[in-house]
Amino acid sequence: MECMLLAAGSTMNEIIQRYLTEWNTILFVIGLSSMIAVAVFIERLLFIRRSEIDTGKFLLKIRRVIEDGNIIEAVKICEETKGSISNIIRAGLLRHDRNRQEIESGMEVTGMSEIAKLEKNAKILSMIAYLTPLIGLLGTVLGFIQAFSEMRQTGLMDISTTRVGEAMEYALVTTAAGLVVAIPCVIAYNFLVSRVKSLTLDMQTTATEVVDLLTYRKNYEI
Repeated sequence: MECMLLAAGSTMNEIIQRYLTEWNTILFVIGLSSMIAVAVFIERLLFIRRSEIDTGKFLLKIRRVIEDGNIIEAVKICEETKGSISNIIRAGLLRHDRNRQEIESGMEVTGMSEIAKLEKNAKILSMIAYLTPLIGLLGTVLGFIQAFSEMRQTGLMDISTTRVGEAMEYALVTTAAGLVVAIPCVIAYNFLVSRVKSLTLDMQTTATEVVDLLTYRKNYEI
């Protein structure tokens, strides 16, 4: 009987070691995903901040030079200001001698390009938020399958409950790790989306005002 207990203990130790190796792989993937998520969030946040400008101050300067008829100076202000909004306004200013529809079309195309730049890589956070809980759940399910398989084969479940429970506890860690990564990713993704939407609204508002200024100026000159 003692020999059987020792053999069972040795078998369960081997099982646990094998579980730990497999779980370490799952946890490594989850950990790597978390580092990618942090890198993407920081990169996107810095990019969005660089794209933002003081819209009120910028529009005040642009309005003044457009009303003075100095389109070249307005374009220069846009080039010096940088940012998504200034790029869109510049596209409109370069078409100042065309009709309203063409000016708006040029701004719209540039705006779509700027929004695409702002949204670039943000989807990675959404993908990580969706996949990491599934990866963690996969680790847990595989752990349970292997644990019950070994218990069925040894037929010594009554004396191996503690070790099997320990193995299952480690298996559940993978699901917890997946959720720990996924929840902040969901928050980070929605935060970035809200910033992009706010910036997009500023783009639309500013572009409309500049188009009105250019159109009014042309009509006034005529």
